[in-house]
Amino acid sequence: MPVSWTDLLLAYLHDPPDKALDIRGHEKRAADLARIALGDDVTKEGVKRVAGAADTLASIVERFPMPTAGGDGERAVSPENQTLHIVHPLSATQRTLELPPLGALTTAQQNALRDAMDGFSDDHDPTARKRWLAVWRNWPEKLAEVQPCTAFLPADTRTPDHTIWHHLDTVAAFEAARSEGGGIALLAFALGPVQRFIEAARSVRDLWSGSMILSWLAFQSLLPVVEQLGPTALLYPALRGNPLLDLWLAQDAQLGARAPQPTTRQKMTPSLPHRFLALVPWGKNGAAAHELAERCRQACAKAWRELAESVRARLKQELDGQWTDWDARWNHQIADYFSAATAVLPLSGIGDEIDRQLADLLAGKDTFADAFPAAEHVRAMARSIPRSDRPNYAQEQAGQWQYQIELVQRSLAAARTVRHIPSSTAGEGPWPPKCTLFGSFEQMGPAQLSASSDFWNNLAQPNGGLSLDGVRIRAGEALCAVALAKRFSGPAFFVKQLGVTPQDLRFPDTWTVAAAVWLEKANIRPDQVRREYGEWNGRWLHWSKPDQDLETAGPCPEDVWRRIQHYSRKEQLGPPPTYYAILKLDGDDLGGWLRGEQSPQAREVIHPKLVAYFEEVDAQNAERLKARRPVGPALHAAISTALANFALHVAPPVIEAHSGTLIYAGGDDLLALLPVEKALPCAAQLAQAYRQNWYATDQNRREANRREWLLMGKRATISGGMVVVHAKDDLRLALQDARAAEHQAKATGKDALGMTVRRRSGEHTSAVCPWPFAESVIGWTDGFRRGASDRWVYRLYGMRGTLAGLPAKAIQAEFQRQLRRAEAPTPDLIPPKDFAEAFDAFQALKLPNGVRRFSDARAALEPFLTLCHTAAFLARGRDV
Repeated sequence: MPVSWTDLLLAYLHDPPDKALDIRGHEKRAADLARIALGDDVTKEGVKRVAGAADTLASIVERFPMPTAGGDGERAVSPENQTLHIVHPLSATQRTLELPPLGALTTAQQNALRDAMDGFSDDHDPTARKRWLAVWRNWPEKLAEVQPCTAFLPADTRTPDHTIWHHLDTVAAFEAARSEGGGIALLAFALGPVQRFIEAARSVRDLWSGSMILSWLAFQSLLPVVEQLGPTALLYPALRGNPLLDLWLAQDAQLGARAPQPTTRQKMTPSLPHRFLALVPWGKNGAAAHELAERCRQACAKAWRELAESVRARLKQELDGQWTDWDARWNHQIADYFSAATAVLPLSGIGDEIDRQLADLLAGKDTFADAFPAAEHVRAMARSIPRSDRPNYAQEQAGQWQYQIELVQRSLAAARTVRHIPSSTAGEGPWPPKCTLFGSFEQMGPAQLSASSDFWNNLAQPNGGLSLDGVRIRAGEALCAVALAKRFSGPAFFVKQLGVTPQDLRFPDTWTVAAAVWLEKANIRPDQVRREYGEWNGRWLHWSKPDQDLETAGPCPEDVWRRIQHYSRKEQLGPPPTYYAILKLDGDDLGGWLRGEQSPQAREVIHPKLVAYFEEVDAQNAERLKARRPVGPALHAAISTALANFALHVAPPVIEAHSGTLIYAGGDDLLALLPVEKALPCAAQLAQAYRQNWYATDQNRREANRREWLLMGKRATISGGMVVVHAKDDLRLALQDARAAEHQAKATGKDALGMTVRRRSGEHTSAVCPWPFAESVIGWTDGFRRGASDRWVYRLYGMRGTLAGLPAKAIQAEFQRQLRRAEAPTPDLIPPKDFAEAFDAFQALKLPNGVRRFSDARAALEPFLTLCHTAAFLARGRDV
């Protein structure tokens, strides 16, 4: 049976946000909120009756073992002096949350709820579904705007590491998943290929198109779940605030102006990962879950076909008059490219049998205690509570949720190992040459070699060739259907779907990315030049005359040319940089976080008052409290929320502030292009932000009213790869080097940035820079930029083999000797003693697990000198 949107809304409103301030009276306040949302006939008993089962299920999988509050509330935890104790769900950082009076908070949440549904008074028949979606999307943010503390109000004051909003989302998810009446299931989905599709790129626009297509397909794949069960059904990723969902809410869900309107930048930032996990109905023998999984796969395939057909239709308008059957192999190539894998698993209830199954399947053990000792410690804490203090419900379910999540993810991984094999086309030749971007597919166009060459040469003509709103075929390119769909998806599809203009889809070329800071200093704005003259090309910055190469770009406008020549003089800014940086970041051990391997200890998240209780009732609890906090849906929601906040609210403004171009921010992973001098500071700031507990994005607002966003916290780490590459180099090879640099950072201990410099001279150098050392490298770079000589660096780098045989003190002495001999002002800008001490600090760096990164000075020497060598190049931004 279909979900009842009224019941879903009541389930979501069953606890008021201010519950923690006064638990005894929270049911009445919940009923008051429900009446605002649905009308005066809602009662307190009605809310409890509807939400009871879902609330119980959500509590079972989330609840930590706890005693009752006691007859006089002696074990209860309540606000003290208008403050509450809260804990960051991932880092366990403790914080005191300042609270307004209960009456003020109650009034604020009621007014925010009315504001969330603003305009429904003009809607003669607002459906329950529209009401539910508007409340879910708008209410938390409307309330946080006037009472910022409400974003972090805890669901349980005794374990205050998850918010009331995460609990409400979980209860709504369970309520929707109960709709079929045949049990509840987990549905996991993954789309591929990913890296291969993104990296098949000749331009920045190609990079963005590939990322946007994947984000779009991921969103369309999860839409069947959202349409049937609501957005709370998604355990990962978090959807509140996602621009694609906001567009869907406004248009398809018919919320109109009641859905926030994303900015153009937000709409154009691919921000969804290629996988999701949802809570869904199981149905009879799993029929409902399997049917929904199939609908997700079909939705993905349909979305890809529709996108490709939009491109094909636009191309046919341009080509059919002159070329026939140019798209003969189109359907075959499109149909066979993407694959979607799914796995479903019934979410079993509490019981010894499910414990035995999980122990056997995941660990090959006979008992749950042998397989999962940390969870067993938490269960033992439940058994340690005296019977007189125990609540009247079971509390020995720790671990079941997280290990069932792990089981479905392993099932998905197994499904993905079955390689997708395209259907055979044997006997359908003759065959044309292969695609220059996707080498496994044949080119579109005529099959005969000479005719194929004529076809693509014609399309690549600077004047009269194929061009859709400025997107064109380059000389030497010959593309398959997949590459054409990717290349022209912007003007042919996303302009309409995202509600943007073709001009919005203009991206800087690599020459412009390299010179971004130079252009800012010269007050030359490419977007303004394009508006005035219809074209901008970064190659103009390096031409010797304004019409040097008309095959690759139109002539440079006269006044633009004059400005370029003026600022290129040595006494002005000098020649524009020719190197840029590709930055790729990826969160470390995300799978471990989701499996609970990185969770805080139980004693860190339980309120100190209850920690003391457990230690008093059983001496063994002191050791049990060291066990990791069992993972429940709220912790998964916290991870998902933190990653979404980083992608939506943190990364874009940081990259923009560093003159960069964001390609995608999909949660824990990110890809951006940056001018060389800004690349390392940008990477360091992003890594620092990723590890913050709470992040204030509006620094100008008063402290009491600043909006903060939950992030991964100080225990999380992130690794990255950065490659510095010439604007003329093949983008595909550069992307592979960035990925290799990231892998190098992860392989050498994580929590670091792999840095590669690809010089046009042919010399490539790589080193790993741990994040704590990034400030030193940035300081060196600044010194070189301000006039320090780098000859001494090259001498030391050339001597590295000899230096490696010396004791650490002798190495440092030689460092200082070379620096003191360097021409002025080098010793002042990079003090010899400071440089030697930096080597001490570098070789003493530790991995996240506390082990030293380098066994001795000899092991640290070459990476240290390579980083200094790299800093000199970053400062110069060009070959000597």
